[in-house]
Amino acid sequence: MLAQTAPSNTNIAGPSASATGNVTNQAVQVLQGPYAVNTYGGGVSCQGPTMSLSPFVLGNLNGNKDPETYQSYTGNAGVSMGFNFPLDGGLTELCKERARTEIRRQQAETDKARLDFELVRLLKCGEAIKSGVTFHPESPYAKICADVVVRYPSPAIVTIPDTKLNKGR
Repeated sequence: MLAQTAPSNTNIAGPSASATGNVTNQAVQVLQGPYAVNTYGGGVSCQGPTMSLSPFVLGNLNGNKDPETYQSYTGNAGVSMGFNFPLDGGLTELCKERARTEIRRQQAETDKARLDFELVRLLKCGEAIKSGVTFHPESPYAKICADVVVRYPSPAIVTIPDTKLNKGR
């Protein structure tokens, strides 16, 4: 028998692969702002807890000049929510009490201004009525002095002070 020889094949590895793609990194950054500040006048400002809502919409369009490749679009939307609150409740309560004091002070000033206005109105209307000057009854200003009543004081009772003459009686 004759020996057979193996066929001679030459294999050359020539792998080939191709891939295309895009990666798009998108992120939402939420920057917390300052606390809500309430101002009460007199330099009193208190910070309080804050809830922040930040809506967002993101989108991406991928295109290619190859007519056989389709464009792709990605999009997403959402809301980011955050809570901020002061950690020192004692300072918050102190500020609230200071705000209450300021509100009471402002109310007292308002009441005093109103009282001053009414007293001046009373005196001026009284003087006008005594002198016989009034608004016409159909005038819109007739109401200004309508509630002012002028009473003439009773005649003064004259008393004679104790003198040396009265002591002898």
